[in-house]
Amino acid sequence: MPLTKISLKRFRCFEELEFDLSPGINFFHGPNGSGKTSILESIFLFSSGKSFKSSNLSSLIRYDDTNFYLKAFDSERGYILEITKDLSKPISVLLNNTKTTTSKLIREFPCTTIHNNTFSFADASPDFRRKLLDRSIFVADENFSSDWFSFYRALKQRNSLLKSGYINDISIWNESVAKEGTSLTSYRKSFFNKTLNEFNNLIDILEPEKVFTFLKSINIKFYKGWDGDDSLLNTLSNNISSDLKRRSTVFGPHKADIKFLINNIDARQLLSRGEQKFFSIMWCCAQNEVLKKSYGVDPSLIIDDIKSELDDRVFWLLINLLKHNRNQVIFSCIDDHFSSKISAEFNEFKKFHVEQLG
Repeated sequence: MPLTKISLKRFRCFEELEFDLSPGINFFHGPNGSGKTSILESIFLFSSGKSFKSSNLSSLIRYDDTNFYLKAFDSERGYILEITKDLSKPISVLLNNTKTTTSKLIREFPCTTIHNNTFSFADASPDFRRKLLDRSIFVADENFSSDWFSFYRALKQRNSLLKSGYINDISIWNESVAKEGTSLTSYRKSFFNKTLNEFNNLIDILEPEKVFTFLKSINIKFYKGWDGDDSLLNTLSNNISSDLKRRSTVFGPHKADIKFLINNIDARQLLSRGEQKFFSIMWCCAQNEVLKKSYGVDPSLIIDDIKSELDDRVFWLLINLLKHNRNQVIFSCIDDHFSSKISAEFNEFKKFHVEQLG
């Protein structure tokens, strides 16, 4: 559910900051170094207990301080969320004054985040694309996490046998990996198909192919992690020799990917950074739409530095995209591109000049 009030203490460049968010469109602008990304980063923390910029949470503590404290309020449900991180202690999360785990945050306060790493979605590693897909499915279906963990536990056991060279019992783990892996793949394939439909709907609405001709010929495919129509169990059984040589399982859902082809050529070889950024934002927005329409989840959409590397034509395509979004959107840009006439076209638009917030 959308957060409506945020307060930060000793977080990044802010000693203390408080602001109210709209359930619709929220736009933060200001020069580089003013704290735009830090604000978006704090909102992502409420959804994940993690930063999208740094793996070290201690680095988010304001210089010369020993901890940060974040507080958020969900006015619709009356929820209060508090996050504290001390230099010498693990992160502490309180939901309505009761300790909770960071893994529960994503379902209570779901969000889709688009940032510098996500902008190169097509050029990123398969592992990165799998994580983005799995994160959305984790929000969508509470049964997915148990299947996900069961598969990777079975895979770990199979890989241990391959490393040891003693494979007398490997058929047992072939069956376990195949069973859990087939279920995991079913979740992924279903969510991918829904996302592809929403992606095509967005293209019909925006007609971006008038600016980006590559969209007329792009082919987006889900790769399950093994080739052909053969079952995963048969694939595992037929590749034991090659797996032994590599001492690892070569095929399976742990190798799944989303592939982007233009005239049968890997799209990352053809797309500019600006084209990749636009495509990445479109794909993430499509995933966001799937969560809302197909699963009744209301995730916030966070987009950091929306204007960089995009010319004006593309920027306004993205702005038109936001007009069709019915979720809470929080995005940032260096310059203020929104007059009162333009902002009136948006759903509950609210604008923040970051330097004036402090």
